[in-house]
Amino acid sequence: MVIKRERTFSSWQGLISAFAGNLLVVRRAAESGFTLVELLVSVTIMMIMGGAAYSTFNSAIKIYHKSGTRMILTQKCRVALNYITADLSNLQAIEGDENLLIISQDNPGDEEVGDQDLVSFVTLLPSDPDPVLLQLNASTEQDEEEQESLMTDVKRVAYYIGPDPTELEEDSEERGARLTDNSEEDQMPVLLRITTTNLDPETVILPLLEAGTLPVEDEEGNPIQVDIVPLVDQISSFDLKYYDGEELYDSWEDEEQIPKAIQVTISMSVDRTENRSQDVRTNQDVQNNTVTQSTMVYLLMSANFSDPTAMASP
Repeated sequence: MVIKRERTFSSWQGLISAFAGNLLVVRRAAESGFTLVELLVSVTIMMIMGGAAYSTFNSAIKIYHKSGTRMILTQKCRVALNYITADLSNLQAIEGDENLLIISQDNPGDEEVGDQDLVSFVTLLPSDPDPVLLQLNASTEQDEEEQESLMTDVKRVAYYIGPDPTELEEDSEERGARLTDNSEEDQMPVLLRITTTNLDPETVILPLLEAGTLPVEDEEGNPIQVDIVPLVDQISSFDLKYYDGEELYDSWEDEEQIPKAIQVTISMSVDRTENRSQDVRTNQDVQNNTVTQSTMVYLLMSANFSDPTAMASP
């Protein structure tokens, strides 16, 4: 009996040892891999980190593009303001001379379209090459006739917003008739600079204000030299204020005096084609894509407005 019990005990001891060994193997196998919960948690963390990285990268790209757009708009504002400042600084005016009057028109804007003012005045433009030297060096009578229209560097200049003339017809009469026609939606407005040797505002500027056309001949049938240059595109507002020393006015109607200074404000924004590509745009989006710059140009001619010798080149 004793021997039989010892054998039975030894058998049970062997079974227990084998079972314990199997448990140890299973535990080691479990410890060497991931459970389903651990895998799900790992995948979730990786997705969160990947989404955060993509969101950060996408935000950086958007900021980069917005910064580049604003830099371009700012540079365009500076170009336009430099032209206007130079012309206003050389403004010419003599008391009693109606050809040298300042012509202004206030066109206030609304929520969709900004101010589209117009101003015209006589200024002293630097000529390169010098028209006098060209006249002296003319070898034939034909050359002299060609340079006759360039003998003056005093011209009437006008600034206003209109469609780009480079996208219109080459015919000068048809092009002049469409300068203020904004009926076509595809036409992008630009800031135009018009110069002409005809100083009389009734010949060129008044037809532009009343009928939106530029004449090609005067009353005597002589051709009118008009140069139309688009300065900048993507312009959304062109606002002018006239300072008499005390107050600012939207337009200048005084024919006996000229303003002490003129405040010029230009706003640039992204193209309308880009605006149409998005169905919903908030006010914050519009502000982020708009650049506004302003300057006050003091008119030196206002100090000696009644002096007939003021037309002399400074």
